[in-house]
Amino acid sequence: MRIEKAPKCEVNLQYQVIKLAWSLCQSSPEKLEPLALIKVEQQAKVAQKIMALVLTSEAAHAEQVKDQEVQFIFEQLQQQFDNRESFELSLQQQGLTEAQLQLAIYQDLLCEKTLAKQSEGYPRVSEAEALTYYQNNKQRFSQPERRKVSHILITINDEYAESRRHKALAKIKKLHKSLQKQITEFANLALQHSECPTSLNQGLIGEVSRGQLYPELDKVLFTMAKDCISSVIESELGFHLLLCHEISAAGEMEQAQALKEISAQLNVHRQKKHEKKWLSSLLSPVAKSELAS
Repeated sequence: MRIEKAPKCEVNLQYQVIKLAWSLCQSSPEKLEPLALIKVEQQAKVAQKIMALVLTSEAAHAEQVKDQEVQFIFEQLQQQFDNRESFELSLQQQGLTEAQLQLAIYQDLLCEKTLAKQSEGYPRVSEAEALTYYQNNKQRFSQPERRKVSHILITINDEYAESRRHKALAKIKKLHKSLQKQITEFANLALQHSECPTSLNQGLIGEVSRGQLYPELDKVLFTMAKDCISSVIESELGFHLLLCHEISAAGEMEQAQALKEISAQLNVHRQKKHEKKWLSSLLSPVAKSELAS
């Protein structure tokens, strides 16, 4: 399977929507809440522009994707569904045939390989550079107590009947009752019901230290035990439920671990910078402004 050289390369937007829906939300697009779908579609349009740019480059024609690689991704997508029929129905709802899906996967893999090839020459961070960074920023590696947390937010908005305070409170209480029976459903319920952008990541906020969240949330979180659900908490945003995943005690990070993390983070930063520089070299001034929009 090869893409013909052409001044224009059609990149299937709907495949990008499907890919992002699964990677960000672990869901097919048709099952997303409207707000989540809008966010996914916005990101998909940016990905589509970047892919079209990469695939029409000379560098892309020097790379190859094997049929086995395409088939592997195709089968992985199928496995996300309960059965073959639900997979085919989802494709139909997204306006895709299996052949179009396979071509889109091919394009995606070719884009990844091309970007990886163009960025492989970036200058790696040396041990001396990592050590210098560590010595100049030791305070960053003095770690306060941290907690890994997810949350569900139901907002209050008196302008809409379904979002008035009593309705929002009833909804969050119903979710809380459900989670007390089955805490493992937190991620799914956050994805389906939370009205915070973190819903795209199944409610995950990540690791936080004291003072990073709203005071009402902060106060509760740092009294919680691991793998526990909070009671309903009210803040100026609305009603929240918290799930504390992990607790990391305060302390100094060991130098070896700090140097490892510094090297990894700076190398990723340099690689991405290298990729962006190459992508920028492909763009005309007009195209740069269009890609940024």
